[in-house]
Amino acid sequence: MHDKKYKLILSLLLTIIVATIVFISYTDKNVTEGIYLTKEERVWLDDHKDEIKIGYTTDYHPVEFLNKGEYAGISADYLELLEIKLGIKFQMVEFDSFDKLIEQAKSRKLAGITAATKTEERSKYLDFTLPYIDNPNVIITRKNFSEKLTFNKLSSTSMDIIVIEGYDIIEFLNEKFPKLEYRTVKSPVDGMRMVAFGEADAMIIEIMSANSVIEKDNLSNLVVNVETPYDSNLSIATRNDWPMLNQILNKGLAQISDSEKRLIDQRWMPLEKENIFLNKYFWVAILSLVSVLLLIIVVISIWNSSLHAAVVEKTKALEESKNELMFKTYHDELTGLYNRAHMTELLRHYDKTMPLPFSIIVADLNGLKITNDTFGHDTGDQMLIRVSNIIKANIKKDHIACRIGGDEIVVFMPLTEEAECDHIVKNIKNATLKTEDDPIKPLVALGHASTSNGSYDFAALFKIAEDRMYVNKMADSEANYDLIINSLKKNLYKNKYENEAHHERLAKMCKEAGQALKLNKQDIDNLILLAQLHDLGKIGLDNKILVKDGPLTYEEWESVKRHPELGFKIVSASKKLSHIGKCILASHESWDGSGYPQGLKGEEIPLTARLFNIIEAYDVMTHERPYGGVYSKEKALNEILASAGLKFDPDLARWFCNEADKSLSAESL
Repeated sequence: MHDKKYKLILSLLLTIIVATIVFISYTDKNVTEGIYLTKEERVWLDDHKDEIKIGYTTDYHPVEFLNKGEYAGISADYLELLEIKLGIKFQMVEFDSFDKLIEQAKSRKLAGITAATKTEERSKYLDFTLPYIDNPNVIITRKNFSEKLTFNKLSSTSMDIIVIEGYDIIEFLNEKFPKLEYRTVKSPVDGMRMVAFGEADAMIIEIMSANSVIEKDNLSNLVVNVETPYDSNLSIATRNDWPMLNQILNKGLAQISDSEKRLIDQRWMPLEKENIFLNKYFWVAILSLVSVLLLIIVVISIWNSSLHAAVVEKTKALEESKNELMFKTYHDELTGLYNRAHMTELLRHYDKTMPLPFSIIVADLNGLKITNDTFGHDTGDQMLIRVSNIIKANIKKDHIACRIGGDEIVVFMPLTEEAECDHIVKNIKNATLKTEDDPIKPLVALGHASTSNGSYDFAALFKIAEDRMYVNKMADSEANYDLIINSLKKNLYKNKYENEAHHERLAKMCKEAGQALKLNKQDIDNLILLAQLHDLGKIGLDNKILVKDGPLTYEEWESVKRHPELGFKIVSASKKLSHIGKCILASHESWDGSGYPQGLKGEEIPLTARLFNIIEAYDVMTHERPYGGVYSKEKALNEILASAGLKFDPDLARWFCNEADKSLSAESL
């Protein structure tokens, strides 16, 4: 009874704390200001505000489910944030089956789906936002099944395999492993119970659903046999005849801060969550070990002092056995470090006997989001591996490094003084700074804390180290961002048409044009900065597209049109550069509204961007380019005049052409 009351009080307190933090984050200045939407996007929202029906399922814990009749879960929290940030209200539609939900979306009766994985079949009628939930698929078996399984093994076996009907993994299995036989069930609960009760041999299921069912139904005889190479990365799916809705939701998701994401993760996937697969057997092993140690202590108290050396040797052997047992626990597949599940077991151990002096390092990888957005997740994974190897190379053998999140690593350092810990932190920092830009330097924010007398428990020690890491991250953010921007520029300059000479010419002409127009110093500086960073988003494009000497395909052109948005995202993360983001976003807009990506027209386009568009067009026409010959100065100016009032601001275009010889240097032109 007391335990239930304690858990209830603790749950209420946790809910109040989380709700307070969420409320504060919602009322933060950045949230109340809203998201930058174009005029066209706001008009579209106003026109369709009563038609945006979003479907969700009720049995997909912890992603989405019903809690006392109310829509709850990870997706529910993200949708609530989007409503606040976009200033709209979604019409949420409940479905008890994902198949029914997909059918309604396919027939355009829904505007979108809260959580769906992009597949080739679904892409025929749905657009997908960037994924906001990572949810790898695993194979679940009973614990007495010793063989490690793969999709290839399942394809050649007679095992009874279960898959949830309507889930994206079915399309993947049918395409990649057509010989794999399976049957479907309506829900995760149905399938997991069938495996637990011996009515099926194995189930292919997303890890979040598996964790939830095992914990809720106490299916203690089930275990993750293996994590598969297929991830169900969940996005918001929208009807593909409403591309504007997908564009707006992507903007909203991009503005959800890391702190808001952490709050959602902590609410539904808390750090202290028990390992549901190994819990029973782990404690059996620990209790057995403690029993053996107690028996040895009793024997030692009876034995003659002459047996002391033998007792010490036996205790050492037991300690080595214990260390070996701990070493065989789970590791992170990507980096080779220990994972979050192992860290949870360590916390229980250190709460009982923390080996003093004790230190801890919390590391957070900088620039991972930019790397993933720009070069793809494979390159981001390589950056994580590089940082993990640097950390492993600079800590001692008895130190334990765990990857506990996408870009967060914790190092436990028993018997380590603060001075030694500080020295290790400096070595890790210096090692990352010395690495090559491949393609971006793997920079890391570090925080550490130590205790020599046990005055801090682990939770307090972790909080101190994490707070210091965030202080370090903020203090070095601009310097780190400069290094990242320089790495991106170096990669961009490898394209002969986007070389350094092109950007230097643009910067020089922009400065001279700004001075001739008598712009103030800040506007001139912004014009020069735009010249240096305007095409930063092209680093995310396939280089074959950038140097292609023939016409682009429709898909290639659509890819090119997205680069101003990527450039906007890259600079928006820097306080020092964020002010130039809107100009980068508008650097390919046209006076008549035919430009991209927002379709701005006339004076909706910032003055800096309008002037820059003319200068860049002149430089591109008068120098080598992949899709046309080199124009003479006179022909280039005539082309600009011909596009006045269409592509270019007519007044600025006439000024530029009339003043070209007088106001701009001969060398620039």
